[in-house]
Amino acid sequence: MQYSFIRELYNPWLIDSVTLRQYAPVLHGVLTLGLHFEQEKPDESYQSYGISLATKSKIVNNDKEKQIFVQPVIGTMMKLDSASGIIGTRTMANNLLDADSRTNVIGHVLFIESGGGQASAVPELTNAIQKLTKPVVAFVDGCMASAAMWIGSCCHQIIASSKDDMIGCIGTMIIMQGFSKFNKDTDGFTTVRIYADDATEKNDEYEAALTGDFKLIKERILNPMNEQFVNAIRENRPNVKDEHLKGRTFMAAEVVGTLIDSIGDFNSAIEAVTELSKSKKINNSKIMKNESKLTALLAVLALTALAIEDGSTSLNEEQLDAIDAALDTGNKAATELATAKEDLQKVNATIAERDDTIKSLNEKIAELEKKPGAVSGSAIDNIDDNTEQNSYISVRNELKGKKN
Repeated sequence: MQYSFIRELYNPWLIDSVTLRQYAPVLHGVLTLGLHFEQEKPDESYQSYGISLATKSKIVNNDKEKQIFVQPVIGTMMKLDSASGIIGTRTMANNLLDADSRTNVIGHVLFIESGGGQASAVPELTNAIQKLTKPVVAFVDGCMASAAMWIGSCCHQIIASSKDDMIGCIGTMIIMQGFSKFNKDTDGFTTVRIYADDATEKNDEYEAALTGDFKLIKERILNPMNEQFVNAIRENRPNVKDEHLKGRTFMAAEVVGTLIDSIGDFNSAIEAVTELSKSKKINNSKIMKNESKLTALLAVLALTALAIEDGSTSLNEEQLDAIDAALDTGNKAATELATAKEDLQKVNATIAERDDTIKSLNEKIAELEKKPGAVSGSAIDNIDDNTEQNSYISVRNELKGKKN
């Protein structure tokens, strides 16, 4: 039994209803019957592999032949590898980053057949996808919902295998069960939970939810996580509509151009990666969402508009060089501005220090004028003898001159 799996059961989930119903018997068995499961080796369907560019056939453990790396994302998504054979997203992320570093790999395909899973399973895989230097395409084989939708949205393109594939289910939920704070079973056995006096807010969300009050758990956990989920989809899929972000699951044919890009077979995904790797296409979603950035890019390229195909734009070597030059100029200007700001801060600090010194000298002069025999008024400035007053006056005037 993996106890990390049990711990994760009570964390938020990004999962569709069908997958949840399929998973329910397992959850019930683990939580109530002490179900024990073991598997000596991972299920082969979860194992990554390559697709040869020469033969278009599956290859495994080949570091020399030119290939496209394929990482399956199948079943309930978990962060860590499971004894049941499920490969966790941490392993998937490491697989992708390792493949991306190999010169014989030209790009990646995420083979997705998942209704989602643990919310904690998402960050490591999305972060890895965003670090990839080679194109990555998501291919949906039946279902890409909830957490899997989040993962797929990070890819350059999303291709569904059928118009009936299930897509979306963008929302957050949590599963909870437990006894009340004070519980006595039929045999008279009592269970209690006791908190330290200063732990006044510990497990507030959990305790309230067990009594039917879901306000805290929504405000503190579910709603913030759901907002993060929705914002990520908006950023990654700029054509998405509000109706797609309410938790509903759609058929692929309903969301072409919004949640997915097209419908095709697995070879379509392979071809898409090949074309992306050749043309050095860049994803426009982050550019298009900010009009000022788009305007700046067009100015650098001396264009009036970008030609978009399948959500991407092809740039030639001259245009890429122009972008690099503009970035270098911008970085140099930013460095110079930062240096100028530092110099200005130093000057202002010096002026402030001199102002303090002048103020101190004026106060000292005022004290000296009050002494018996001291010269007062404007006549002080005309005294030439080496008196203490004249020393202070001389320093004061010198500082005033420097300041001006």
